[in-house]
Amino acid sequence: MPGPTEVQQARRDQGPTTGRGAQRREELLAAARRVFERKGFIETRVSDIAKEAQVSHGTFYTYFDTKEAIFKEVAHAVIESMLASMAILIPSEDFHDRVHDSIRRFVQAYRPHATMLALMEQVGTVSPELRELRLDARETFVRRTERGIRRMIDAGLADADLDVEYTAESLGAMLEYVCYVWFSLDRPFEEERLVGALSAIWEKALLPLPARKGTRKRAGRAR
Repeated sequence: MPGPTEVQQARRDQGPTTGRGAQRREELLAAARRVFERKGFIETRVSDIAKEAQVSHGTFYTYFDTKEAIFKEVAHAVIESMLASMAILIPSEDFHDRVHDSIRRFVQAYRPHATMLALMEQVGTVSPELRELRLDARETFVRRTERGIRRMIDAGLADADLDVEYTAESLGAMLEYVCYVWFSLDRPFEEERLVGALSAIWEKALLPLPARKGTRKRAGRAR
């Protein structure tokens, strides 16, 4: 494949300069996502994306130089969509409500993007560049969890002695993997029951020690 023309390179570097160009680029991204989700990353070819978008090869290369480049754009859009859907907090100071709401919103944000997230996981094992993309995406969610834990500590709701960084890493990994098993490996779960169980685990990990002891005592009396 010959290198891009000056016009093509300028469009890739600067983005579309017209409304029609911006629309065409968005159509290519939407088409690429459909093809990636249908065929997987390895089996997808540029010609498949161009056909799905009903454009020529030349039009594809006007905006993207490889399928890896457009995959990265689609992946970034997935992460931005997930973050936007999790941005609104419930107006509650109750510890249980805040944890439960956080878990539920992550599940709801993950569900529509499960196939792309699974592809990002798979592609990261074969491409160093895309592995960094997957790690960056995970880092975004871990840091978000870390900020949430720190806010709870500042409000006196969570244990001030927590190792916040590694607690966020561990709880985030658990939540991500459960969603992967649920939505990508099709393990059937009862949503309310699972969200409740995940919330209980998070609460026990985050609560100050006296509150954890009180929780165990109450659980013991209930049995």
